Amino acid sequence: MTEYKGKTSIEKELQCVFRYIRNMIESEAVAPGQRLPAERKIALETGVSRAKVRLALERMESYGVLRILPQSGSVLSNHSRSILAKQIASLEENKSYNFSSLVHVRSLLEVEAARLCAVNRTEEELNAVKEALEGFISNAYTPLRDEKDMAFHTTIARCCHNPVIYSLLLLIGPDVLDYYHRLNACKMPPEGIIEEHKRIVDMITRRDPDGVEREIRNHFTAITQFAAECSEKIPMRL
Repeated sequence: MTEYKGKTSIEKELQCVFRYIRNMIESEAVAPGQRLPAERKIALETGVSRAKVRLALERMESYGVLRILPQSGSVLSNHSRSILAKQIASLEENKSYNFSSLVHVRSLLEVEAARLCAVNRTEEELNAVKEALEGFISNAYTPLRDEKDMAFHTTIARCCHNPVIYSLLLLIGPDVLDYYHRLNACKMPPEGIIEEHKRIVDMITRRDPDGVEREIRNHFTAITQFAAECSEKIPMRL
């Protein structure tokens, strides 16, 4: 997948798909957990190419809005209609959050999410975290790197047994990723991030909340420093 990098025309096409899906949810044409129309139909009804439809769906999948099932289409997540609509709306809105502030809030939420996950996770949830890790590793050298990194962290939050923390991370996720893309924020070599992710999973496996907090804080050191240095240099969204 080739993610857009500031190209307004492509972004406008993605916005058409976001609005189409949000309107379906709000009009109750599709319910949480149900299958969305085929990519071909979405392309026909929005006037957007199938490649761009696929790109929009992949972005929404990374934010937890839906799941793309191999050769079976896309299925909405089981969140409430209001949460799904808000998640998609946040992709459509032009916001100007300070990147440093977003990273700060994200790190606060993720530290607590990881601690709770280490304490509360079930074996099934641990397997979900490990699958998310494998998803990141297999995409660490692709344009989906940042999205799969976010998917890994939101999976941990989903398994922390605190739905408020999970919902908040889902809501700020699109803005965090937007800054990551526009600022090329994550410059650490993928192999280093992979090792950090593995240590986080190891602490969750051991049910070690103090250990996973230490690993999460270490994991956020570089991006926190980057965000602090760039907080006044963030370009306005086109």
